[in-house]
Amino acid sequence: MHRIIDRLRFEHRNLERLVRLLDRQPSLLAIADAPNIGLLVDTLYYLTRFPDVTHHPLEDRIVERLRDRDALPAGLAEEIEAQHVTLARQGLDLLRDLEGALRQETVSPELVEANIRLYSERLRHNMAVEELALFPAAVCQLDDEDWRAIEHSTPPTRYSKHWWRRALPSCDKPSHWKQAVAAMPEWCRVAGKEASS
Repeated sequence: MHRIIDRLRFEHRNLERLVRLLDRQPSLLAIADAPNIGLLVDTLYYLTRFPDVTHHPLEDRIVERLRDRDALPAGLAEEIEAQHVTLARQGLDLLRDLEGALRQETVSPELVEANIRLYSERLRHNMAVEELALFPAAVCQLDDEDWRAIEHSTPPTRYSKHWWRRALPSCDKPSHWKQAVAAMPEWCRVAGKEASS
């Protein structure tokens, strides 16, 4: 098995652990000052940022190579790409709604919790499709030249309009989560304009 597939499977396992962490929280937004709020923000920030910036572009390059070889079942490439676009859009909306709920402004905590569950299930479904169909096809159909090209190529052009994701505030320390939440309205407005242009 190629090391890129090993890396993607390892990342899937880590993403699944974070999703399970969300599942174990009985009431994620019950009290805005609860100790689990920082964990919730950090987890959602990572779950909605990392795949779109690093993980999905790599998978999309694999899809492109397999599509060039006509080595995927009909509609699978489009399905995976559509899932990635939906997850990116929903992730952005989820972070914006979380901020509104934490500020007790625009969105009810119950709706945010439902949307967190929906995002988690979509992410799980996406990973299952890739594990069951994309990765086995890649292992069987791609050769060393393909893997080198995947490793060294730039992401598909549709990710260039998501340049703003690299500029998101950093949540690498628990003390930064409030700053990240406070900064969300500005980058959400920028992201909305960029995504529609």
